[in-house]
Amino acid sequence: MPELPDSPVQSLSRHLRQQLHLHGRHRAQTPFLLAVWQFTPREDRATVLARLAWHARHSRNAVLAAPADQAERLAKQLRRDARHCDAWQDVTVAPTLDADWQTQLEAALVLLAACPDRRAALPVEIAQPEDTP
Repeated sequence: MPELPDSPVQSLSRHLRQQLHLHGRHRAQTPFLLAVWQFTPREDRATVLARLAWHARHSRNAVLAAPADQAERLAKQLRRDARHCDAWQDVTVAPTLDADWQTQLEAALVLLAACPDRRAALPVEIAQPEDTP
């Protein structure tokens, strides 16, 4: 079942892609994106991390080859775990949720930057007026 337009996952996906596109990985952590990530439910953040890890699983990104900080190590671990999965829904991110939310966000940005197709990794549906109750 596809995510509902403007669900927390859709909103977070849209903002992650937009901020990475506008500012690059190191400057994408705007106050707005930080707030959206922090207040998005843990389960929805886990969904986004699982999708990103699965789509970046075969990336040859240099940052993931030699991680320098905690977020990059977390991203590398998720990507490595995703290589053994048949679908993004199979990726286990429970240990990731023990990390602080800022590290999770930075790991999400690392993974999104490593994805060969960002649109496939985080598809965003645009809500239509008839979608709103």
